[in-house]
Amino acid sequence: MSKVSIAIITPSLGNGGAERVSSLISIFMSDLGYAVTIFAAYPNRDYPYKGNYVYLGHSKNKMVAYSSLATSFFKLYKSIKKGNFDFVIDFRSRRIFWIECIFHLFIFRQVKHTILTVHLPLLNKYIPKPWFIFGTIYRQVFALISVSNVISEKLKALGYYNERVINNAIDFNHIDRRKEEAITMDKPFVLTAGRMDDKIKRFNHVIEAYAKSGLSESGVHLIILGDGVVKKRLVALAYELKCADFVHFEGFQQNPFKYFAKAKFFILASEFEGFPMVLIEALACGTPVVSYDCPTGPSEIICHEQNGLLVENGNIHELSTAITRMHQDEALKKTCKANAKKSVSHLSFDNIKKQWQELIESANF
Repeated sequence: MSKVSIAIITPSLGNGGAERVSSLISIFMSDLGYAVTIFAAYPNRDYPYKGNYVYLGHSKNKMVAYSSLATSFFKLYKSIKKGNFDFVIDFRSRRIFWIECIFHLFIFRQVKHTILTVHLPLLNKYIPKPWFIFGTIYRQVFALISVSNVISEKLKALGYYNERVINNAIDFNHIDRRKEEAITMDKPFVLTAGRMDDKIKRFNHVIEAYAKSGLSESGVHLIILGDGVVKKRLVALAYELKCADFVHFEGFQQNPFKYFAKAKFFILASEFEGFPMVLIEALACGTPVVSYDCPTGPSEIICHEQNGLLVENGNIHELSTAITRMHQDEALKKTCKANAKKSVSHLSFDNIKKQWQELIESANF
């Protein structure tokens, strides 16, 4: 009997939560004995993966974007048609009507079963308008996978009963190996991380809340991991708030776990999330978290005052107060640290891998 063959379509294998999830899925699909091929639009390969890798050669340069899109699509089309895949798992955002029409007519029709993933509560990023057209199309695919219960409820409210929740996974073995690596920071610090390509992660809120918290006066620094176009404005903000000597921009790190494990706690201030990898990976390192209660994910991950603190979304004053509390309240910090790792044990590689295996094996071949 031939192996089940799976095509994974992803923007890249670096610099993002959905991309991180696609790399993890390639690993445990390969471990399950499936034949995996990854099709990546962009060349970033920062995350570990398994399977065949095909770079589609798409460009972010606006001068060549359309020609590179056509070339990338044709390469994908030929590869999918030749590969005779049993499944395609799509990690792209899917907001542009005509592009998705082409994908459904020429890519997904070449595959026996299509699985579409939804990683954020903004459904217009994943279901192109007009919704009544793609509503009909999406109800015919094999499965819509949402990463959080709230996203799941949003999809069900639109009549997508081929939807199911599979949370993002944690590779505890990989994290435990990497978290012991050394870092150059030898002073106590709190941590935040994420891409800086837009304002969604709201690092400005973190810097403002940190500046108001008084942590710098106690000698506790702030480390920010990530790169992107808003970094210069964030550096300027740290100088404006007179805390630049205590705020450290360490760029993108292939191994963020060595920072997670050594931080006093992790801070998340996003406008919205899906099921944030940074939160669950920080907890997997035994590190408490302080997070806005943004849609979606944090309230499904954080048990308030048990493994972290949940704060009203967008409230910088409350975020600052929570940061100060987590720093000063030793009993709270001890409780949250003791509960951190076990609070995300249900997201282990083996558990999430089993859920994906059950999904794949439920198909009629």
